[in-house]
Amino acid sequence: MAQQNSLDKSPSSAAEPYWLGRASNEQKRLLAQHKIWTHSIGYLLHPSVSISLPDGARIADIGTGTGIWPVEMSQASPSSYTFHGFDISAEQFLSADNLPSNVTLGHGDFFEPFPAELQGTFDLVNVRLIIISLGPLEVWQRVLRNIATLLKPGGALCWTEGNFLVARGFRGEATGSSPGHHLTAGQVQLNSTLVKRFGYSFPSFTRLFEEAGLQRVEEDVLSTDRLAEQRGAFTDLGIGAVFGGLNNLAKVKEEGYWDESEVQRRRELAQGDRESGAYLRWDIHVGVGFKTA
Repeated sequence: MAQQNSLDKSPSSAAEPYWLGRASNEQKRLLAQHKIWTHSIGYLLHPSVSISLPDGARIADIGTGTGIWPVEMSQASPSSYTFHGFDISAEQFLSADNLPSNVTLGHGDFFEPFPAELQGTFDLVNVRLIIISLGPLEVWQRVLRNIATLLKPGGALCWTEGNFLVARGFRGEATGSSPGHHLTAGQVQLNSTLVKRFGYSFPSFTRLFEEAGLQRVEEDVLSTDRLAEQRGAFTDLGIGAVFGGLNNLAKVKEEGYWDESEVQRRRELAQGDRESGAYLRWDIHVGVGFKTA
């Protein structure tokens, strides 16, 4: 896999920008991830955005994955709201039979301009957990500019993301917990590959939003170990994501990559850390900004 420059769609292949796979197990992981993250953050939507939405709000969810966020938002919102989930792939979408009448899911690529008839039509654009498709700062900036075109004047943008570049393992509360070094090793291997080859980064949301011209910018920051009872669940998610990514990278067979057998061996060691009581933690950021009215 050749390194692509910042003008390319993503640091991965144009054919498949999502390295974690799209099998049914991945849909299950995404649904579990949604539940765990939402409980830890404490809200589906940042409170400053919730109180700003007008009657009959039109809401877009970018990189919707399964579509679970708009589904749950519709259940917690006035029936006059409409929700539109966009993703480059429909493979993880919940069945149409499971969607409320005010939720639609369809194709949308956040690297490409959105259709003119959609631009300037949404009161809220929500974005969650798309970092695996990003890379250098200029890619974040370009994606933000693109999705902001969907906003009405005065509309809100809310972006939730995990900074896995700071993730590492820690010793847990249990007597006999390991220090989590194997959890750290897998995360460092993935991070170093993504940073070295593809320029992965995690910018300040406050600066990113303000430089894009958004107003009333806020950035909520918390840690995945904020709630002790969530540490194991986040670690399970992390192991799945880290070693799923490493396994896909192994297929590229570049120098310095772990091959499939090494990935499996390291996964088992990391799982041993998890079973001892050690846990993986990283930071969660929720950025909010409003388009000039």
